[in-house]
Amino acid sequence: MLDIFHKEFGKIPQIGASVDGMIFPEDMRTDGAALVLCRDDDAKIRVKGVNEKGVINSAGKLAKMIKCNNGCIVLHFPLVRVPSVLKSAEFFAKGYYYSKQCKGATIENQKEYASKFAQYCDKDNIFYLPPTILEIFAKQTGYSVPIIGVNVMHTQVRINSPSIFCNFRDIGGGIAALVIEKQDVNAIYDDIFSEKGKTIEETRRNVNKEFTVIKEFKAIFEKNILISLDGMAPVEAVENLIYAAEKKKEDLLGKLEKGEYKLYIPYELLFFNKKTNGVFLLGIGSYYPFELFPFYADLSDYSEDVALVYEIVEEKFELFISSLKNLKYNDRFTYFFLDVGVTTAFGEKVFEYKDKVKQLLGKNYFGILSCAPSAYLPLEFQARDNLSESGKNIFFSSAGTNACIKI
Repeated sequence: MLDIFHKEFGKIPQIGASVDGMIFPEDMRTDGAALVLCRDDDAKIRVKGVNEKGVINSAGKLAKMIKCNNGCIVLHFPLVRVPSVLKSAEFFAKGYYYSKQCKGATIENQKEYASKFAQYCDKDNIFYLPPTILEIFAKQTGYSVPIIGVNVMHTQVRINSPSIFCNFRDIGGGIAALVIEKQDVNAIYDDIFSEKGKTIEETRRNVNKEFTVIKEFKAIFEKNILISLDGMAPVEAVENLIYAAEKKKEDLLGKLEKGEYKLYIPYELLFFNKKTNGVFLLGIGSYYPFELFPFYADLSDYSEDVALVYEIVEEKFELFISSLKNLKYNDRFTYFFLDVGVTTAFGEKVFEYKDKVKQLLGKNYFGILSCAPSAYLPLEFQARDNLSESGKNIFFSSAGTNACIKI
C-alpha cells in the first residue's frame, strides 16, 4: 500500500504508523487505512526518520537533524516494539537470566543486573521511553517549541509491530518526526486526573481523594526495570491483591448504573516523582515469563514508596477529549491524539466521540487512537499543573492522556 501511495504522492512529506483507530469528520474507524492530505501555504513542513541500533542513539541522531524555531514537532515511535520470533525468544531468555541473577543478590547487585537488562532493552529497540526521548528533542530545539509524542502500541500485540511510516517507507521500530514551522501553532496536552500538589505530600493527599489505594509498597527498581515490591517479584506482589479487590468490587458495581457500556477499573502502580511532584501510573500484569518487570519509563527520579491503586473512570468520559475543548483558531486543521484505552473503558459508548468531536472541531480535523500520548510543553502552552508531569515540562502516563495541535 505504501508503494502505491508513494507513486502518487511521493514528493509530499509523510508520517504515520499502524494504530488502533482514527476519527475524521465522516466516520470513526478501528480498522482500515487512511491517508490524510494537508496543505498550508503559511507553513514549512518536513518529515525525517531514523531506525538505528539503540533507542536513545536513534533519538539523538534524529534530533540533530531537526530544526524548528517556531511551530511544533510531532514524534511517532513505538512504546514497545515487539520484535521477530527469534528476537522475542532472546528477550525472554535475557529476562529469565537477569531475574535468576537477582534472586538472593544484594540490592546493589540486583540494580546492577537490572541496569544491564535495561541497556539490552534499549540497544535492541524494545522499550521506548517517551520522557527520555522528548527531553532529547526538547534540548536540541532549545526548549522553545511544543513536542507531541505519539506513543504507538497495539492493544492486541503481535510479532514485528507496531510499524512507523516515514515518507512512504515502513521504518519498522524507528522514530519519525513531523516538523511544522509556522507562527501561532496551538498545542495542548491534558490528562483525566486532578492536579499535582506543590509537594509530594500534597500530591499524595490529592491522589488519595481520586484513587482507591489497595496497598503501599517499598519498591526496588533501576531505570525502567522494576525489580521487587516489598521484596517480592512485582507481579506476584500484586496478583493476589487485585484478585481480592475484584471480589470486593462486585458489590460496588452492583450499585452503579452501567448503561450500555462496560465499566473499566484499571489497577495500576502509582509512582511519585521527587522532582516534579507528579506521578506515573504503570499497568502491571503477567506479561512476561520471568520475574523482573521491564516497561517504558525511567524511574530514576521517582520515590521508592509506591502504591497499588484503582480508579473508576465512569464519570470521566468527557475528560478523555479535554484538550479539544481549549483550542484557539477554530478555522484551522486540528490533529489530535486520544488514549485507545477508552475502547476498553467505555465499549460502544466510545463511538459517541465521533459526534462530540465534530461539534467541537467542525470539519477540518483528523484524530488517532493509540496509546496515551506524551508531550513536552513550554510554560506558555501549559493550562494547569498536570498530575502526569514526569520531567520538567514533560508529561506522560500509561493511561488517561490526550493531546492536539491546531495548525
